[in-house]
Amino acid sequence: MSDAVTRRTVERLRAAPKYRQVHADTIADIVEREAAHGASDADLERRARLKLHKVIADYLLIAQPSRILRGLDEAAAAGPQALRDWCRNVLARHFSTAERLGDLDRLYPVILGLTGPAGSIADLACALNPFTVPWLRAATQAAYTGYDLNLRYVQLGASFLELTDATSTVLHCDVLVRPEEIRADVALLLKTFHCIEDRRPGAALALVDSLAAGSVVVSFPVRTMSGRVATFTRRHLDQLTGLAQRRGWEQRRASLAGEELVVLVKQDRRGRPG
Repeated sequence: MSDAVTRRTVERLRAAPKYRQVHADTIADIVEREAAHGASDADLERRARLKLHKVIADYLLIAQPSRILRGLDEAAAAGPQALRDWCRNVLARHFSTAERLGDLDRLYPVILGLTGPAGSIADLACALNPFTVPWLRAATQAAYTGYDLNLRYVQLGASFLELTDATSTVLHCDVLVRPEEIRADVALLLKTFHCIEDRRPGAALALVDSLAAGSVVVSFPVRTMSGRVATFTRRHLDQLTGLAQRRGWEQRRASLAGEELVVLVKQDRRGRPG
């Protein structure tokens, strides 16, 4: 594909209503990589649309975004338990976070038990996970920043946190394209590693390797969306183990009911190599 064809395809997709919430970096990255395989203008656009459909994963959201924040003011005013109950209802509207509902009370104590204390947490490809911050606050007062390439999730999470947690925010960013923007004591990559690999093989491991974070927490679902055992988890865990061994990083593991956690400790909290 010529540069002109690639540029035109990027412009068409950026203008399409279906992809207006997708970060411009994401669209350009996907089109440029698919250009190596496209047989024509139409074929390139078809390939890019198929990839974007998987990347933005709007099919995981089982509610109209405009309705998700309804009742937030009342719940926040009613107190911590009412806010948590409201957040549970929101989290149930996305396939990935719905799976996590039974683990919410344990999630952050287990993570911080593996990483040690943190002053800052970066949640990569966060989707609706900012709505778990009330549970995070039971474990730490660390500054929380979520990152997502889907502006729909960014706006929802940022609106929620603006009202409920002034130390936290969500930013519109494609972390695969701009990983250098991420700096934190702890980086979270929850049930996202395998999705990144589907988008760009080898990219998830490279991202974990390059992140400027003291510890990187990666998790994998126990089961696929169809209910089958997630057999891909073992392969990715082996990749992370190999990376830890090559870099001399400590690896720590834990299991929750719905996901497997692995932590690569690049640097402990006292500034020594992990």
